[in-house]
Parts: sequence; C-alpha cells; structure tokens
Amino acid sequence: MSKGSGGKDLDVLVFGEALVDFFADPHLTPLWEAPAFRPHLGGAPANLAIGLARLGARAALATLVGRDPFGRFVRERLAAAGVDVQLVGEHEAARTGVTFVAIDEHGERSFVFFRHPSADLCVTPEHVGADAVARARVTHVGSSTLAREPARAATWRVVDYARAAGRRVSCDVNFRARLWENPSEFRPLIARLLARCWVAKLSEEEIDPLLGTRDPEEACARVCALGAEIAIVTLGADGCVWASAGETGRLGAPHVEVVDTTGAGDAFMAALLAALLRGATLAEACASGNEFGARACTAVGATTALG
Repeated sequence: MSKGSGGKDLDVLVFGEALVDFFADPHLTPLWEAPAFRPHLGGAPANLAIGLARLGARAALATLVGRDPFGRFVRERLAAAGVDVQLVGEHEAARTGVTFVAIDEHGERSFVFFRHPSADLCVTPEHVGADAVARARVTHVGSSTLAREPARAATWRVVDYARAAGRRVSCDVNFRARLWENPSEFRPLIARLLARCWVAKLSEEEIDPLLGTRDPEEACARVCALGAEIAIVTLGADGCVWASAGETGRLGAPHVEVVDTTGAGDAFMAALLAALLRGATLAEACASGNEFGARACTAVGATTALG
C-alpha cells in the first residue's frame, strides 16, 4: 500500500477491513445445509465506502487484502462502485478475510469468520501516510482494527494524522468479540477512540458492554461526556437516538420488508456522514441514515439494495 494517494481531495477516507461475505444459497438455508454460497463484498468499512460513493461522496478505502482471487474480487467490486482503491494494498502472506453468513426468517444474520488473522488485520502504521489522511475531510475508523497489533497501532496513527491535520474523525464501533485476542481491552480502547471523535455511532446491542447502560439516551450522553461531539445509537427497526451539544432526539425508521439486515448500520452511517458533509442538520442527517439503512435491508448482501 502506498503512503500517499494522488488525485482530488476526498470527503471521507475509510480505514479498515474489506472482506468477502459468502451467503448461503438458496436464501434462509442453514450454513451446514447450504448446497452453494454466493459471494458479496463485505466488511463494515468497505460497506460504508460503497454507500458513500453511491450517495455521490468522494470516498477512499485504506486496507490490505491478500494476493489471492478474493483480494481481486474486493478491489474490483470497490472500484466498480466508485470507491478510490489506491490505498487498497496486498499483503505478501496473509489472505483476504472471508465470512460465511446465514440469514434467518426475520432477516437477522449470523457470522462465521475466517480471519486468523486476515490481511486487513496485518496493516501496519507505515501503510497510510499523513498526506493521504490530510486529503480527506473526515477519516472514519471502526473497532476491528483495534482488536490486535499491528492494525491497532495503524488505527491510532491514522486518527492522530487526522487530528493533527485538523480533520474530523468518525467511528462506527461495530464490535466483533471473536476478533479480539483479549476482549477485556475493548472497553478502554473504544473509550479512548470515542474521545477523539467528531461523530460516533453504536448499535443498541453495543451500549451495555461498552458503556454500562441499556438506555440509548443515557448511552449518547455518556459518549458525549467522553469527548465525542455527536453520539448516535441505532435501534434497528425503531430508528435511532442522537445527542450533540445539549440537543437530543429520536427518529423512527421507515417500514420495509426485511430480507437481510447485513450492512444496515453501515448504510445508516454512510447516509449520515454524506448528509452532514452537505451541511444538513443532525436531525436531517439521522433521517437520511434511517432511510438508507432501511433500504439496505431489502436485498441479500450489505450493499446490494443501495443502487
């Protein structure tokens, strides 16, 4: 991966994993009974980058894939969606991450990960330079690259570059306990990250293990108390709750026929960031997030329904 990336300035530089999600085919088949699997691009950061690009934002993804057919699949799908892939590099030995996904009758998904570690978790601090980060108005990170070294150090380097350049940092926690060598590290590390954020999003399922509360409004208040300017908790079909500078609110989500909830939170984050960067109010941005997140649920695959 090169340390810089030429071309136009970016709206968002997304740092983190790009994977291949294999969905059981036909739909609703248990993984152990599936006669076939259909590949889709996956990984929350990759999903976010595609969502941003489909909303007209200038997005780049910084990650590593393997020197294997799945790495080629990732790069080609990202590029076809309009994502800048100059910072999608190849690891010499580690393979592209693969996830098998099963969907139940309610559209809820379960995952079996093959990332021990995958190429994206082998990214080092040298892979992304300060100049590349400074090109973007916002740098976005998640929690998966904090799960182990050397990706942890690379994440902090990217965040530090962004803050030093006067750029904003956004975060979607997207906690995956099985990726962490030491799960007890999750809470203090995420608290440290949230303190450096302009906008931070958590799902309803993440607030209790991270913040010690099951109340979304209280969770938003605690995230803001840590230092984030904007805190959002997504509530699935019930929409979202937000807080910022004393302002709080709640919005319901549009009703859709749910096929697959994979990537709904990533789509929400993409629309939220795109709207905020256009100058929308926080309430308007959350409404856009709810709509785009709901749309993501109407087809199999994290980004299939996004256009």
